[in-house]
Amino acid sequence: MTTLVRARTVPQPERNYFLAFLALGILGVVLGFVPPSWARFNGLADYPAPLALQIHAGLFLGWVALLAAQILFIRQGNPALHKRLGIMGAFMIPAMAVSSVFAETYSERFEAIHRPDGQRFLIVPIFSLGLFLIFTTVGLLQRKRTAIHKRLVFLGTALLFGAAWSRVSSPLLSPLMDNHGMGFFTRRFIMTNVFLIMLATMDWRTKGHLQTVSLVGIAVTVGAEIIVTELYYTPWWLGVTNAILVYFPGP
Repeated sequence: MTTLVRARTVPQPERNYFLAFLALGILGVVLGFVPPSWARFNGLADYPAPLALQIHAGLFLGWVALLAAQILFIRQGNPALHKRLGIMGAFMIPAMAVSSVFAETYSERFEAIHRPDGQRFLIVPIFSLGLFLIFTTVGLLQRKRTAIHKRLVFLGTALLFGAAWSRVSSPLLSPLMDNHGMGFFTRRFIMTNVFLIMLATMDWRTKGHLQTVSLVGIAVTVGAEIIVTELYYTPWWLGVTNAILVYFPGP
């Protein structure tokens, strides 16, 4: 009975927003990662996947599966199982961080060899992974404050889903807009910002106003997007990228 009462305290529109968020995010993962993964499976990738990249991909999919399970448990009125399974997230987050560092630096070292200056892309995963780590770690620490916890997990995962969608939006929009400035900002971050709009809309629908945690998270994310856009094509960032990459293995 206690479980049922707790489940009813979660507004139905809020649950529906999380379900829509999950569905749209999974669609981005499928569209963004299945084609290159299939090409790699058939030996058509630019380079063989190192172990770090394989682990990174497995953990990313594991996080999506964990999120799906957590949303399902809440919808079924089982917050106790939701909390127990959530402990897995505490172990996955640092593992995702380590594997991502080695997977991304390996990829950018390949870019440095075959597509000079392409390694400057390293700033994009630094942005998405960095904010993912901040939001989700603080979210786990705030797990007893449900409203804050769920919004921080939403914000963190939005960075991952947005990165998946950018594999679709960037090549589609590239012929239509400039590579610099607003063109870069739109191509890279359009779907991340769609998710941020979803979060803000959920707050207004369920709470009547934008929650403080959502406001701060959205402001930090958009601010970081602007910084990435400004730094991406600068000689300074290219130099920083090259200085970072010398410390990591590559092809």
